[in-house]
Amino acid sequence: MPELRFRFEKRGRSAFLSHLDVMRTFQRAFVRAEIGVRHSEGFNPHPKMSIALPLQLGCESVCEVLDVSVLEGPADMTSALNAALPEGLHVLSASLQERPVREIAWAEWRISLPSEGDAEEAERILRFPSLPVEKKTKRGLGTLDIAPHVQLLSREGRDLLLRLRADSPVVNTGDVRKALAAGLGSEPRMKSLRLRLLRADGETFQ
Repeated sequence: MPELRFRFEKRGRSAFLSHLDVMRTFQRAFVRAEIGVRHSEGFNPHPKMSIALPLQLGCESVCEVLDVSVLEGPADMTSALNAALPEGLHVLSASLQERPVREIAWAEWRISLPSEGDAEEAERILRFPSLPVEKKTKRGLGTLDIAPHVQLLSREGRDLLLRLRADSPVVNTGDVRKALAAGLGSEPRMKSLRLRLLRADGETFQ
């Protein structure tokens, strides 16, 4: 069978599953759903599956992408997987892999603050011309100004809608939290939901 792309949600308590936990959960779900997954060769074979842009712990998403090399399985793999997955992980669709994940350039997020006043203050801070944050790199800890990598920013009530760079460098809501903490003087209470992955041309990644 061809390479497949599963789109799934990660909501509720499942947001606190680490990336490795999510991978293990899907590996077990494929077995229970009787979907055969191709494994690598060698002394330590592992399933050929990957998740694009793994979420930080505590973040939710309605646009996760899981690529899997499938050998065989039932006609309705989506239903079979959902029957085997825990609450909060829900497969939305299965399709052929048409575009490489390296085309993902941006991610759209909804960040929810406790009140409209908190959201208004957060929006004011995120419009600063410079937003330096400490970020871990391959060379160790460094400083990144995330301001140039926030493409869009708007507010709806107590929610902020942001478009953050997702290729190089990858800017996540943990970086946004650090920038807000620096501006507010304390770490903000916020919930993050990833809404959409986009290509460089602004089209939704498929």
